[in-house]
Amino acid sequence: MAAVIYEVKNHIAYVTLNRPEALNAINKQLSAELEETWHRFDADSDAWVAILTANGRAFCAGADLKDRVSPPEESARPTLSLGHGFDVYKPIIVGVNGYCLAAGIDVVLPCDIRVAGEDAVFGMTMTRVGVMASTGASQLPRSIGWAHAMEMLLTAERIDADTAYRIGLVNAVVPNDELLQKCEEYAEKILKNSPTAARLTKEAAIRGRDSATIAESLKVGFSLQRLMKTTPDASEGPRAFVEKRSPNWESTDVGRIH
Repeated sequence: MAAVIYEVKNHIAYVTLNRPEALNAINKQLSAELEETWHRFDADSDAWVAILTANGRAFCAGADLKDRVSPPEESARPTLSLGHGFDVYKPIIVGVNGYCLAAGIDVVLPCDIRVAGEDAVFGMTMTRVGVMASTGASQLPRSIGWAHAMEMLLTAERIDADTAYRIGLVNAVVPNDELLQKCEEYAEKILKNSPTAARLTKEAAIRGRDSATIAESLKVGFSLQRLMKTTPDASEGPRAFVEKRSPNWESTDVGRIH
């Protein structure tokens, strides 16, 4: 059985974690399939935005500790990539239901817009089982600020959906039965815009954030802006505005500036 389901409808890629019997805990299979899925989404010209959700009563209970039980020489080596989407510049929306713990939050962090169901519970609980919160430790402070991140990382305490909203971990909290609908509302808003402009805008934001100086950040932004001007959408948008009609966007593989 597939641990990750991928389906595209109307330019939306629906990515679903599919180990409900294990609360979608990340084992080697799920890790590999999720990483492959993000590469597939990134290369899929028909998929302009992704919605990540999970089957069952939990989003992700963390890494499957059965994969951690191994000889010392094996456990010393990282075994899971966690299917990170940090290098994907297309927009990603995530809907979180139930438990989202430890490595589950690592899966959420690369997502751009985050929606939580009312029953969602978040926690960076790795240290309680003797595991270092590597990805979370490096990325969570960028997402919610140092103080809130360190409280989650060092205490390993869980927080509810309303607290996650208050500290900026999620964009919205909705009833559980409205979770997918809310994610689709965000997706539809994004789909009204140029997919190429959205992708390059996200790339500018990520690479600008990671730049050492403001000057380097601006240089990246200007380079991507020049690249955008070479795309069909750059002329289609103004033309549609003048003609008072909806634009006919194209998904253009414009490459990346390094």
